Amino acid sequence: MADLHVLTVCGAGVGTSTLLRSNVDDVMRSFSLPFDVKVTNTSMSRAKGTRCDLIITFETFADEARSFCPYVVVIKNMMDKEEIKQKVEEYLHKKNLI
Repeated sequence: MADLHVLTVCGAGVGTSTLLRSNVDDVMRSFSLPFDVKVTNTSMSRAKGTRCDLIITFETFADEARSFCPYVVVIKNMMDKEEIKQKVEEYLHKKNLI
């Protein structure tokens, strides 16, 4: 596989998605994947025009994200790395990446 491109998305693409991106980066490193993972934070409006493999966001933005990306992980607590890890791991298994 080539690189995996992940977007963390919130309304403005600044505060919340930046914090989420940091935690997603940490979680992705913990998997020691055999390919590069690029995690980028952005707003919902910018995400629509960005190629990605996975969007990680919140329930508020999930339906809109699913309209242009088939793989959306919904996080309830962006500071809960265990929740993030569990949901990302489910995605990675579903895509046969681990």
